[in-house]
Amino acid sequence: MGMALSLIFEKTLANFYRVVYNDVGGLDMRIADRVSLYNRYFSACKAVGPVKEYFEAGIPDDEIAALEALRALDTALSQAYEVRIPVITCWVRDSNYVPETLEIYLTEPDVRAFLHQFRHHLQNIERRGIDRAGLLVEGNAEIARLPYTDCEHRMLGEDDAVAWSEMLIEICKK
Repeated sequence: MGMALSLIFEKTLANFYRVVYNDVGGLDMRIADRVSLYNRYFSACKAVGPVKEYFEAGIPDDEIAALEALRALDTALSQAYEVRIPVITCWVRDSNYVPETLEIYLTEPDVRAFLHQFRHHLQNIERRGIDRAGLLVEGNAEIARLPYTDCEHRMLGEDDAVAWSEMLIEICKK
């Protein structure tokens, strides 16, 4: 059985490298290349609907109303991906995600920063949950390693979070 799994892994890895080489012309993947690749693979992801609704509703001028709109988006995305809703705390020094407590901290109620941190939340859920494999790639096994391969940033998952949030904003603001 171990040999069969090894062959499956090798085939999947070979398919992944074929996809990356064909799509970005090599393994030197910059954020812009990753956004372009994500547009191709994730343009119909579960997040598109809730994020489009967020933009269509209009971004409130009032900071408290903007925070409440992000909290509504947080709930909608969590329901779409069937994950626990992370708590959002706003007006802190640095935007970040705390995996131990499932909390998103934002310097201000900004959708780009929120989507970035929400992607880290999904990465955390996938990493922790045995039954959540494929969460980041929406079940597409051929590109399972895409979020973590050939990254510019040293911090694991950072390129994925930046590209995913940029891709969503590009698609949903049209």
